[in-house]
Amino acid sequence: MTIIQYILLYKYIIIFPLAIIEGPFLTVICGFLAAGGFLNAWIVLPIVIIGDIVGDSILYWAGRTGKWAFRLFRVKEKNLEDAKKYFRENHKKALITSKLIHGLGFTGLLAAGAVRVSYRRYFLTCAAVSIIQSAILLVLGIVFAGAYLQVGKYLNYYAATVSAIFVLIVAWLIFRHYNKKKKLSLKE
Repeated sequence: MTIIQYILLYKYIIIFPLAIIEGPFLTVICGFLAAGGFLNAWIVLPIVIIGDIVGDSILYWAGRTGKWAFRLFRVKEKNLEDAKKYFRENHKKALITSKLIHGLGFTGLLAAGAVRVSYRRYFLTCAAVSIIQSAILLVLGIVFAGAYLQVGKYLNYYAATVSAIFVLIVAWLIFRHYNKKKKLSLKE
C-alpha cells in the first residue's frame, strides 16, 4: 500500500503518526486529498502541526540524551560540531533553518538538544515555524490539487476535441477514398 492508500483507509488516525515522522511532505499530500474532498483541511491542520512538534521534540530529547542518538541516526561528528557552533551563535536562526531545510534540519534539531538550548525556547520557535509551515504547505497542496484537477478538466476537453477532429479526418479520408473508387468504377 502507498501512503495515500493508508491515509484514505485510516484517515485522521494515521495522519498523526505519519506527521511525527515526516510532517511537511505529508501535509502537502493531505492538502491534495482535502481538495479532492477526501479529508477536511481544518481537521488535518492541527493534527499535522501537533505531529510535527512531537517529532521535533523527540529529536530534541534524543540529542539531549547523548551520543547514542547520533549513532542511531547516523549523524556524522563533523556535521554535529558544525550545527552546534551555529546554534551557539544564533539559536533562532539555526532552528528556523533546521526546520525549513530538511537535510540539515535533522542534524540541527538533534544539535539543539545536544547544546542544551532551553526547551521552552526550542518549543516556541519550532511551534511557530510548524504552524506557519504546515498552513502554507496545506494550502499549496490544495492549490496544486485544484490546478491539477483544472488542468485535467482542460486535458479532457483537449483530448475530446483532438479525438473528434481525428474521427472527422478519418471519416473524410474514407469518404474521399470511397468516392475515388466509385468514380473509377463509373469510368470503366
